[in-house]
Amino acid sequence: MGLVLAAKRLLHEQGFRRTSLADVASAAGVPLGNVYYYFRTKDALAEAVIAAHESALREHFSSWEASYPDARQRLRRLVRSPLDASEGLVRFGCPHGSLCQKLEKLGPDAPLAKAAARLLAVYIDWARAQLRAAGVPPHRARTLAASTVAAIQGAMLVAHTLRSESPLAEQLDHVERWLDSSISTHSRRVH
Repeated sequence: MGLVLAAKRLLHEQGFRRTSLADVASAAGVPLGNVYYYFRTKDALAEAVIAAHESALREHFSSWEASYPDARQRLRRLVRSPLDASEGLVRFGCPHGSLCQKLEKLGPDAPLAKAAARLLAVYIDWARAQLRAAGVPPHRARTLAASTVAAIQGAMLVAHTLRSESPLAEQLDHVERWLDSSISTHSRRVH
């Protein structure tokens, strides 16, 4: 297992503070010195994990754009995507949301907190672009995109906190209906 992949798993399962470089080395099956060769600090490794998450998100979004010709379909896919990993979400929470939350506790000026904010911005920017493609005006698209991402994150938090997949599916159904209604309302005003 690669170092970044091992770190992604451990940061998700254990959190930033409880994960050491020695833990990552052990999980990756390499000597600790190998970790230090590539990543001098845990912060540097966390930056690499965030970059890997960003890259994977962009790949998912590109594949959805290729697979779903309609922006509404792509947004539904975004809303439904947590169901693909519901077992892990119930056990450990959202790998992106929980990482952002943990790193924000380092302080708003901490480089890792800023890097984590970039990760959520990838979601919001992509959702905003899809909303614009669906006919939502620019001034509403940004707010609606942030609200959509917040609602999805909230659904994952509830499922994790209650240790149950049921609220995840129920809340995502609600988010999907709300988003469809919001798009219809705001795209009608444009025409």
